[in-house]
Amino acid sequence: MTRPHLVVVRAREAGARLAPAALDATSSSLAAQTWDDWTVVTGPDAPAGQDDLQGLLLLPRLVTVPADAREVLVVVLPEGAVLAGDALERIAAAAGGGARLVSWDSDVDDVPALRFGWSPETLWSADYLHGCFALPLDDYRAAAEAAVASDVPLSTWSLLLHVPPDVAPTVHVSRSLVERRPTDAVPVETARRIVQAGLDHRGVPAIADLAGGTTRLAWRPDTWPSVSIVIPSRHNEALLAPLLDSLRLTAAVAAAGAGPAFEVLIVDNGGQTSEHEAFYRRDWPAEHGFELDVLWWQQAPFHYGHVNNEGVRLAHGEVVVLLNDDTLVERGEWLAELVGLATLPGVGCAGTALLDPDGRLQHAGVWLGMWGYAGHLFAGLEPGDDTLMGPTTWYRNTLAVTAACLAVRKDLFEQVGGLDPRFVLAGSDVTLGLDLHASGLRNVCSPHPDVHHLESATRSSAPLGDQLASMVRYQPWHDAGDPYLNARVSLRSKAPRLRRPKERDPVATVRAELGVVL
Repeated sequence: MTRPHLVVVRAREAGARLAPAALDATSSSLAAQTWDDWTVVTGPDAPAGQDDLQGLLLLPRLVTVPADAREVLVVVLPEGAVLAGDALERIAAAAGGGARLVSWDSDVDDVPALRFGWSPETLWSADYLHGCFALPLDDYRAAAEAAVASDVPLSTWSLLLHVPPDVAPTVHVSRSLVERRPTDAVPVETARRIVQAGLDHRGVPAIADLAGGTTRLAWRPDTWPSVSIVIPSRHNEALLAPLLDSLRLTAAVAAAGAGPAFEVLIVDNGGQTSEHEAFYRRDWPAEHGFELDVLWWQQAPFHYGHVNNEGVRLAHGEVVVLLNDDTLVERGEWLAELVGLATLPGVGCAGTALLDPDGRLQHAGVWLGMWGYAGHLFAGLEPGDDTLMGPTTWYRNTLAVTAACLAVRKDLFEQVGGLDPRFVLAGSDVTLGLDLHASGLRNVCSPHPDVHHLESATRSSAPLGDQLASMVRYQPWHDAGDPYLNARVSLRSKAPRLRRPKERDPVATVRAELGVVL
């Protein structure tokens, strides 16, 4: 698009009773726009007596445009919201490069609601953009028709759930272009119907359950793929025994038909001794319901990438799961979740939220640039905490997930060369995600903390070589910014907060400390 005509759809929230002053404020903010090529369409009211639509921002199926308009961008604006004076100009500029979806931040009662690049799996959890997006007219019409055909109310949420998940290019404007009021919660059953319709439209073989306001998926594929769980270990029996014991929960889910059967391959770097061999001669298959094999890894010193790559090479599964030996399964459905996500079209890696020994979040995906390298989302927060970037209970697309608990199709793993051997201990899982992302795939992190992780129980801190390799491999995303991390968020805080004025970029700090010039 060069200079699009903007059709602003004033989306009305079902059940909301806005004062005339609020409606006038929206109209006044439109009249004050620096961009002058726009028209307005008013969204529909909720039918009388339909309380089940409460909280939805309703949209019109048909959008009228001026006869002489050539390139049209449909801009959604929640009724009662107030646009920044240059909002439409910024939106039009963002769309000028041909973007098929533009989104932006908003303020809710003067509190920033920071959002991020297009994240289709997040829509399984919430209408995360809250009506702050724009689409070309043809894309709007196609998604609206698909949503209506799915027999759900046409709203901002259902519309986006019917936008192709691989729509590209997309742009997020990390700036609050709208001041809006908080929306009411959507009734649970209505939300479930909307999410389920979106899953069915994409062919996702899962049943949505939104009990408690958090989406859980019960995966129901026609057939499960074969799965191999690869566990690298220095033969720490104090860790291995509880982990293998906990996998019986997963085997029970598989036996009930609610998850995949799996084999376990342990790559043991702790030395092949008679005592170590005796440990593995326990009757694991009969006792726990899975096959167990051991690869004795003789190379020293320990190399995380080599060990996992060799394990994947020998694995029989169509899907491989990398699992650290310092993890512990709490809920048997974790594997069905990861494999279900990893086998979706367009998905590369699938990871999950992990809990530390104190029950706090240890991982919920990876953000590039944190502390100068890459960091774990929401580390140290309580499960269920809310943040400037939304609650920790949302499904999220991320550039990478930790290989402490990661699922990926074996063919995709091999296509990108597996874990980068230039990293000895830390960073190769991040580059695996980056390589899959660069190939056009999305990585997904489940919000459900069904696995505990005692991080670094099996290794020391990253050596200098890994730090230097990180600076090189992460550079494109360090320079351009992580698309799933809002540019206004500090890279020096575990819990998302706004960057302070003149806060120094930690990437620049690390590059200077290491003497790296890129």
